[in-house]
Amino acid sequence: MRIMVTGGGTGGHTSPAVAVIEELRRRDPGLDLRWVGRRGGIEERICSRLDIPFRAVSVAGWPRRGRIRQLAVGGILAVGLVQSWLLLRRFQPQIVFGVGGYVSLPLGYAAARMGIPVVLHEQNRLLGMANRVLAPRAAQILLSYPDTVGSYPKDRAAVVGNPVRPAFTMPPSIAEARAAMDLDAGIPVVLVVGGSQGARTLNTAVAEALSQASEGEFQLIWMTGPNDAPAARIRADQAPIRVQVHPFIDDMVTACAAADLIVARSGASTTAEIAVLGKPSVLVPYPHAAENHQEENARVLEEAGAAEVLLDGDCTGERLLARVRAILSDPDRRVRMGKAALAFGRPEAADRIAETILSLVFEAPRNAAALEADEADQTDETDGT
Repeated sequence: MRIMVTGGGTGGHTSPAVAVIEELRRRDPGLDLRWVGRRGGIEERICSRLDIPFRAVSVAGWPRRGRIRQLAVGGILAVGLVQSWLLLRRFQPQIVFGVGGYVSLPLGYAAARMGIPVVLHEQNRLLGMANRVLAPRAAQILLSYPDTVGSYPKDRAAVVGNPVRPAFTMPPSIAEARAAMDLDAGIPVVLVVGGSQGARTLNTAVAEALSQASEGEFQLIWMTGPNDAPAARIRADQAPIRVQVHPFIDDMVTACAAADLIVARSGASTTAEIAVLGKPSVLVPYPHAAENHQEENARVLEEAGAAEVLLDGDCTGERLLARVRAILSDPDRRVRMGKAALAFGRPEAADRIAETILSLVFEAPRNAAALEADEADQTDETDGT
């Protein structure tokens, strides 16, 4: 099978794509693959690490104001469309799989215009801008949330969940994880993680909370990001509780498995991983995420009873510590939250997406014709207005 994957810009977009690629490679060892994205973006680094052929097109995020900037970005996207058309003509993919981010727009749009089936995956509760633009021409829109917010053709949409790496579906036991991380088996563990670069709000709040903690009441795994790690280590040395400071955690599965409670941002991949692991959480949405989609993600888990939401502006050391203490002191509540998270998780998401892609490839001629018919209908409607 020949497939082009497009999208990126953040780990929330690329992690699901990697999970699906791994599943497709497992099913089809001869998979012929190209990933199309932005030169220098996270997607190019991932492709280099995973030995995935990468192709770059010209793209830029759409500015919400400034006529001159919008015209300039429009010109860049026009170049990207031409580059995408050439890539598609040269590679002749049977299907294009888009995972969102503005980098997916040129290739997804060009592919749909050429009659190549396009499958979109939306990781967040709020449909992203690129997917909103591409959805009317997509053969299939695969959603992570049943109540996804945004306009899309409902008859071509299906809820499959957000794919996570296979390791998250087969974590070690809590005892094994704590032994691997050299933690006390009998003391509750809190994991704080703000993403690969850390989260300044979380780090500041944790530093304040440490001075207010009681001796030995819990253990802390604190992933700070590289910039805040030196200051965090000083705070950790002075804390009355045991604290492990990590600029970055390579084995996030084991760290999560060791925890009784996770404190984190609420990006799409993070919330999907927490749910699949069945862990209670305190979620602090990043307030500057596009269209506030992180709060939308967090509220879904809160409504399900799996998480508490603490807004960024309210995240002080005192308030964070109060939330942590309330959850750790109530084992029955932790069990309920964990079960609610697990019920929300979809460990089979990558498998379902791979199955959809393979089915569409098998039925590609019919789907291409259907897309052309849809386009003709839209043209007729436009002409009639």
